[in-house]
Amino acid sequence: MNPLVPVNDRAYLERYAQAGGEEFYVGFHDAAWHERFGDVADLNRMTGFQRQANPYSFEEVLDIVDEVRHLGKKLYVTFNANLYSQEQLDFLFGYFERLHAAGATGVIVSVPEAVQAAADCELDVVASTMCGVYNADIARFYYDLGCSRVIVPRDVGLAEIEAIAKAVPDVELEVFLMRNGCIFADGFCLGRHFQGRNALCWDVRHTRREFYTVGRGRGLSQAARENNEVYGRFHRTACGLCAIYRLEQAGVAAAKIVGRSDDSAYVLRDIEAIVHNVEIAHACASEQEFLEHMHIPPERATDCADSLSCYYPEVRFAKM
Repeated sequence: MNPLVPVNDRAYLERYAQAGGEEFYVGFHDAAWHERFGDVADLNRMTGFQRQANPYSFEEVLDIVDEVRHLGKKLYVTFNANLYSQEQLDFLFGYFERLHAAGATGVIVSVPEAVQAAADCELDVVASTMCGVYNADIARFYYDLGCSRVIVPRDVGLAEIEAIAKAVPDVELEVFLMRNGCIFADGFCLGRHFQGRNALCWDVRHTRREFYTVGRGRGLSQAARENNEVYGRFHRTACGLCAIYRLEQAGVAAAKIVGRSDDSAYVLRDIEAIVHNVEIAHACASEQEFLEHMHIPPERATDCADSLSCYYPEVRFAKM
C-alpha cells in the first residue's frame, strides 16, 4: 500500500520521495480557465481556496510532472469539481493531452463524462471520492467506464472496503488514511470551498453558537460542547494507522494523506508513519500482533487513545 502524498510544497518533493512517498497528487490554477468560465467555476474541489490549496499554475504542474517522473514516482492531477458543463469537459481534454505528453501517470476525475476523454489520452483514470463509490456495484460501474482506480469515500468502514475489494478485484482501491477528516460525504456535499468564506464544514466548526441546557442538569449542553471539540480534533488530525493491517490484507493500493494546504513537515511525518507501519504489518501474522507492535507517532498518541480522530474506529473500538 503506497502513501499518496499531496504536492503542497514543491521544495519537499525529493524529501517526500526519500521518506517513502511513491505516489503524488496535485491541483493547479489556470488563468485561461478563469478567463473562459469565470471565477466561480471550479476546476477542482479546492479551486475556491485559490493558491492556498493550488499554488501552482498548469505550466508549473507540467514541470512537477517531469520532476516526479525523474524521481521514479507517480503523479496524478485532480479534476474533481462538483460538476462540469459540456463546454468545460471539452476544455479539460486539452489539459489531458498535455499531461499525457508530459508523462503524468493519471488524473482524478469526479464525473463519469470525464473518464473516456482521459482514457483516450492514455492516462490512468481515478474515480474521485466525489463519485461516491460506496459499494461494489458503483466501483464496477467506474471500472467498466475505464477507471483503473477508485477512491473510497472517507465515511466507508473497513468491512465495506474489504467487500468492494473482494467483489471487484481488478480495480485498485485508494483510501483515506491521514489528516483532514470531514463529517460530510464529499459526493453528497453541495458545499463549496471559498477563500475567506470557506465551506459548510468550516462554518459548522467556527460559527458562533449557543449550547442550551434542556431539562434537569447540564447533560445536553455538555454533550454538545464535547461533540464540537471532537469534530475539531477529527478534522485536524484524522488518522487510520491502526487499520493498515486489514487494508494491506484487502489489497488496497494507496493510502491518501490529505492536505494540499497543510504544513509540509507534518505531511513528511505522516509518510514516515505509514511506511513504518506497513513494514510492521508485513512482518505480522495477525491483526492483533500488528496492533501490539504498530508505532503511533507521539503527537497523535492522545487523540488515538480516546478515538477522537479515528478514520476506522472499529479496529480498536469494536464494541462502541
